[in-house]
Amino acid sequence: MMKKLNVLYTRMENFFFKEDNQAEFLSFFRVAIGLVILLQFTAVLPDFDKLFSSSSIIPQDIMDVFTPDWLITFSKIVSFLQTFGIEERTTIMVTQGLFIALCIFIITGFYSRVSALLLLILQIALLKGSSFFAYGADFFTSMSLFYLMLFPSDQHFSLRNCVFNRKTGTADITPVKRLFQIHISIAYFFSGLDKALGFNWWNGEAIWKAIHLPYSNRDLNIDFSWLAEHPYLLNFIGWSTIIIEMCYPLFIWYKPTQKTWLFLTVSMHIGIALVLNLYYFSAIMIVWNITNFYFELPAKKTAAGSKKKRSVRIPQQIRL
Repeated sequence: MMKKLNVLYTRMENFFFKEDNQAEFLSFFRVAIGLVILLQFTAVLPDFDKLFSSSSIIPQDIMDVFTPDWLITFSKIVSFLQTFGIEERTTIMVTQGLFIALCIFIITGFYSRVSALLLLILQIALLKGSSFFAYGADFFTSMSLFYLMLFPSDQHFSLRNCVFNRKTGTADITPVKRLFQIHISIAYFFSGLDKALGFNWWNGEAIWKAIHLPYSNRDLNIDFSWLAEHPYLLNFIGWSTIIIEMCYPLFIWYKPTQKTWLFLTVSMHIGIALVLNLYYFSAIMIVWNITNFYFELPAKKTAAGSKKKRSVRIPQQIRL
């Protein structure tokens, strides 16, 4: 019994703490998330005043009712700076410039941890102050910035190393990487479980409603009316979504099916982006999937290849 417990403990310890020397995913995650956040913010810039300023579509007084007093929001920051004679327009311009600058610092790897912390505070202030305009992708943005704070993502391929001529350091990133992987696995499982508990996804009703929402299918403008005559396709799409999400923790960790499930999940989000026009949400989820499970695949091959090279013996005839 004790021997089995020791073996189990050793496996768990290796799983969470064994160094895998894989740092490519850090650079990819930093650059990709920084670009996605920057592109999303620049898309919002023309409507910034309508969403976050005192002249927003929904008055700030109404949104403040649903915000705790202790939480720092953008409207509170504006009101605080106005006591020092700083106008709202100035605060908005400084906020926009700071947000873009922090995104660029993250992309280039210039003290990305500090930049991610400051950007997270700023992003939460904007998000919580205008919660009526927030949706799931905004919360995944906050979580992405949180992981950028935990990861030493600017140790490789970074502007900081070039400017200050720093050597690439070594750090055990496996515990945070495993936490990230478990996080996304739990998120997909419960997302699929929530869909499975109802009946809308089983009979295809959820898919039919989604593709006919007012903001959906605006770019491609595909005529989906023919699906009314083929409801089994709606059923298939609904079932497939449930299976992909609920079985994600099982098949994404199993090496023989890891590539297949990663492909299915990324394809699902590409479909969501093209049909439902949820580009920002899909981009973040694709980055999360690739970050967590794509870069593990070549590592195993490399390790196996190196072992084979070390095991090659020199024939006796050619030894000197």
